[in-house]
Amino acid sequence: MHHRYKAAAALILLSASLQTATAQQQELIPFDTAVRTGQLPNGFTYYIRRNTEPQQRALFYLVNKVGSILEDDDQQGLAHFMEHMNFNGTTHFPKNELIDYLQKVGVRFGADLNAYTSYDETVYQLPIPTNNPALVTKGIEIMRDWAQGALLETDDINKERGVILEEKRLREGVGARLQEKTTPVILNNSRYAYRSPIGIDSILKTFPVTAIRRFYHDWYRPDLQALIIVGDINPDQVEQQVKQQFASLKNPANARPRPDYTIRLTGKNQWLSLTDPEITTTELEIIIKHPGTELKTTADYLNAMKRGLFNQLLAYRLSELSQQPNPPFLGVKAGIGNLTGGLEQFGFSVTAKPGKLKEAFDVAWSQIEQVKRYGFTQAELDRVKTAYLANLDKASREVSKTASGSYVAEYQQHFLQGAATPGFAWEYDFVKKVMPAISLADIQAVANQYIAANNRDIFVAGPEREKANLPDSATVQGWLAAISAASLQQYKEVAANEALLPKIPAGGKIISRKKIPAVGVEQLTLSNGVKVWLKPTSYKNDQIQFTSFAPGGINKYSDADYPTASNTIGIIAGSGLANFSPMQLSRMLNGKSASVGAYIGGRSQGISGACTTDDLETALQLIYLRYTAPRKDTVLFDNAVARSREQIRNKYDNPGNVFSDTVSNVLSNYHYRLSPVTQERLDSVSLEKAYEIYKDRFADAADANFVFVGNFQPDSIAPLLATYLGALPALNRHEQPVILHSSVPKGKLVKTVEKGQDNKATVLLVYHGDCKYSEDESMQLQALAEILQYRLLTSLRETAGEVYTPSVQASMSREPDQRFSINISFGCAPEHVEHLVGLVQQDIEHLRKEGATADELQKYKAGLRQQVELQVKSNEFWLQYIAAKVERKEALKPLPDLEKQLGKITGSSISKATRQYLSGENCIRFVALPEKKQ
Repeated sequence: MHHRYKAAAALILLSASLQTATAQQQELIPFDTAVRTGQLPNGFTYYIRRNTEPQQRALFYLVNKVGSILEDDDQQGLAHFMEHMNFNGTTHFPKNELIDYLQKVGVRFGADLNAYTSYDETVYQLPIPTNNPALVTKGIEIMRDWAQGALLETDDINKERGVILEEKRLREGVGARLQEKTTPVILNNSRYAYRSPIGIDSILKTFPVTAIRRFYHDWYRPDLQALIIVGDINPDQVEQQVKQQFASLKNPANARPRPDYTIRLTGKNQWLSLTDPEITTTELEIIIKHPGTELKTTADYLNAMKRGLFNQLLAYRLSELSQQPNPPFLGVKAGIGNLTGGLEQFGFSVTAKPGKLKEAFDVAWSQIEQVKRYGFTQAELDRVKTAYLANLDKASREVSKTASGSYVAEYQQHFLQGAATPGFAWEYDFVKKVMPAISLADIQAVANQYIAANNRDIFVAGPEREKANLPDSATVQGWLAAISAASLQQYKEVAANEALLPKIPAGGKIISRKKIPAVGVEQLTLSNGVKVWLKPTSYKNDQIQFTSFAPGGINKYSDADYPTASNTIGIIAGSGLANFSPMQLSRMLNGKSASVGAYIGGRSQGISGACTTDDLETALQLIYLRYTAPRKDTVLFDNAVARSREQIRNKYDNPGNVFSDTVSNVLSNYHYRLSPVTQERLDSVSLEKAYEIYKDRFADAADANFVFVGNFQPDSIAPLLATYLGALPALNRHEQPVILHSSVPKGKLVKTVEKGQDNKATVLLVYHGDCKYSEDESMQLQALAEILQYRLLTSLRETAGEVYTPSVQASMSREPDQRFSINISFGCAPEHVEHLVGLVQQDIEHLRKEGATADELQKYKAGLRQQVELQVKSNEFWLQYIAAKVERKEALKPLPDLEKQLGKITGSSISKATRQYLSGENCIRFVALPEKKQ
């Protein structure tokens, strides 16, 4: 009796402890105290946080729980239309004055100032410079206008119809046609299936203005709105301004309830077969739908971690599968993710080689069945846990450098979904505490839950000509049943426990050191001739970026060898290193933060990569192996060639590929090395030749320059650099790059491509020619392109209403040939091409005669100042700047005086640049049009 009593007591204690654990798991996740939040009496919510990454900048977001799902039947597309109208006239900024004002203070339309509309929300974003307090005040005023100050004038609404219809036209294509058919199935014919944010033409063209005003009145209201401000601001002052500005917002009398629409799961499975002339491959997709999950309690967070680990484990398995000999598929993907309307999904898709859909599906779905049946191994789970925790530790070292945008995204989800935002410290501690207890059984439970047999949608899609060969629903169900009943072996992995570099090289010596204080750089010369350029920075707490270059490249190889030479990096660098396959290498580097890639350009070769401070030695070992121990792999080579062959086979069924390859061919003057890949070229690619080319390109580092930028002390890392970079092979060949010239056709040309069924056109105007390169002249060209884009935005979009986003891109090269190009592109209706090209030419002519206005110059200069100010505070900028200077054998000097450069950009200089670069003497007009109906 005594022993029984003790056992019963133990059970009671165990039960109590389990209840305690459950209660702990169900605790609400705390709210981050670093963010100031509140709700005004009218229901308006705000989030304010001071963050100085980047300095003197702040992000303002207005988040509305308002999207297309709230549209009445006569309002389809008007939630998105309303988003546009907030840029077309508000209380303090009539017409287009808002965009005009913001551009003058350096905020670029599209790149910085933007918005989006989805089913359930509309979000406006505005980055503001905060060095002037008046701009912060103005930013809050703009947010107030967006919240409830749209003018919605009839003329402005009618003008915007064309712009919206052109935005919708840009989305037309095979993807849109397929989506139109699959969406009602995936969304179970719910309201979501019939509320696409872009809307429908019949309403967009003809809706009465009262319809959009009704939508605005009903839904743009404070109890559905939040303002998020994160950046280099004074929270006390900003909070007071927010309260003053937004307390006066009014909810409508008898406000409509904001319905919480959902997608009902039926438990049934659905099937759809799709064909289209522009589909180039055959694919089978399975979507298994599940109710959505929340992120409010500790249990929610733990479950999210488990799903994340499951996705990583499955991704590794599928990656390994793709490296088996001659797989019948071209690609396979699977994992848990979000779906529209608050649902989640387990998604699976496999793209088959021609005629091999069954084989591809059998191999790929057998992996899913294997995971569901047997789960994963402890070694696999340990690896993904290690990687997860390593990434967490890496993030912890960069907490003080967290970009404002990261916080904004969290607070947005908190407002829209109630998702927790506890702050990094809480997340770090929680993950460290619960990770060890996550077991194989936990991951197996995730697989069993999500790889379910009901609520499945199965889609098969293929080229129109393959319609008769596509399986029907019963056939695919038979495939699934056969795999479910099949005898599958448990997963076995090949261990890779060897050291990355079993023997540390003897290394070399540092024979000289030279400081260049003007740019904070130190240059080391090693005994093998390698030069190393070091720039310590504090832009990141724990990041080192690096690159190298040496003269050589693939231009030295003949045209006969060019197909192989141009693919050498893809073939050899993608095959692993030394004795390690890519999968083995991935396992060996698990938990480390070091990546090194190789490249071979036309006139140089080298490596590039990044690492943390602790993993610098691992990165240097990888560099050493990239030079000295390339690996070739027949299986991976054959698989890559097979994938490329299939990509080429039906490539021109896609109208976009026809157009882009036409452009490439013409602009290169049909130069052999710049032309698209063909089957004939692919057949000439040789693994052995690629291996020899790679070894030859990396056989001699004597003339190599390495640039390292990041958070390090030169004296601390110098011994490692001497050991590994000093050990690189040096043959002292002193190669010189081979200069190959190409040409662009002179004169005026028109190339028209008629392909595809969509009623849309793409126009590309290429102005080009020879020039005399200088940094000043390059900036004149960039200024001209930017100012012309302002003009086209007004004439093609705002005035004509016939284009959504005109683009002007300019470039000036100094080598191998000094040449410039200005590319003007836009999409439109086919019948508008000639009219719009005429408007472009009018704008160019006006610029040529009159030059730029004071306002246009102010916008360009303000925008460039803001860009440069941010760019120069990054490791990426300095890496590129130093490497470019050294490779061109130019002295490292302080950055040029931006104001002095900008002072040379005037109205008359833009007029001169227009005459020089947009004369039209050399202009190629490319136009893509739909095929003519027979």
